[in-house]
Amino acid sequence: MSTEISISKLEKKYPDGTHALKGVDLMVGKGQVFALLGPNGAGKSTLVNILINLIGKDSGSYVIGGQDPEKSGRLIQRYIAVASQDNELDPGESALNMLVFQGRLFGLSKNEAKERADELIGLFQLESEMNKKSGDLSGGNKRRLHCALALVHRPKVLFLDEPTVGMDPLARSTFWEVITSMNRKDDVTVFLTTQYLDEADKHALAMALIIDGEIKYAGAVSDFKKMVHPSENCTLEESYLTYVKSLSNTKNNEQL
Repeated sequence: MSTEISISKLEKKYPDGTHALKGVDLMVGKGQVFALLGPNGAGKSTLVNILINLIGKDSGSYVIGGQDPEKSGRLIQRYIAVASQDNELDPGESALNMLVFQGRLFGLSKNEAKERADELIGLFQLESEMNKKSGDLSGGNKRRLHCALALVHRPKVLFLDEPTVGMDPLARSTFWEVITSMNRKDDVTVFLTTQYLDEADKHALAMALIIDGEIKYAGAVSDFKKMVHPSENCTLEESYLTYVKSLSNTKNNEQL
C-alpha cells in the first residue's frame, strides 16, 4: 500500500460558524516525517482527527495511500495508527496484557501477540513496568505505553499528536529512537504535531505551519528557516517565533 497523504481544500467549522480549518491543502510523501506546527487552537488536532476519521469534515477531500478513509475505513485502519494526546488506557489492566490484547484485536495469534508485546516493551524500556496496572504508571510511562499500543500492528502511516508530552528527556530520546528506526527501516510515514520544536527540527524534513485554520507555509523545514532568516543559521524554534510574531504584528496593524 502506498502511504502518501493528500489533502485538498479541507474545511471544518465550529458550531458557532467560525472556521477550525479553512481550505487546507497539504501533501505528505511516502516515508516522510512530517511536522504540523502551530499555536494552541490553530487547528492541528482538528486536522488529525479528520484524517483518522474521528470527526467529519464539512467540505474538501483527503486520501491516505490512495484510499478515501470515509469509504474504506476498515482497510485504512489496518495500515494507520494513532497516538493521540489522551492516553486512553484501561487503568486496571497491566501494560503487558494490554499490548497482548491489542495484538489479538489485529489478528495476531497468542504467540505472535506475546512476542510483539515483549518486543515493544523492550523498545520502550518498560520492562520494570510491564506487570503494573496502567493506572499506577507515571505520566511519562503512560505516554510510552500509549505509543507502544499504537505500533502493535506495524502501521505504515503513524499519526503522532503531541506524543512526548509528559515524558522526561531520557524517555523522549528513547521514543524518538524507536520512531526514527521504524521510519528508516520500514518506510513508515509519520505525521507529527508537537510544541517541542527541537523535535521537529531534528526529525522532520517537511513541515506545515497552520494558524487560525489556514496553512501559512508548507515545504521543507530547511527552506522555512532560510526563508525567515536567509543570512543566519537559526533553529526552527527561532524561525518559528520570528515568523509567528511577524504575522501577529501584521494582523494587529491591519486592525488599527
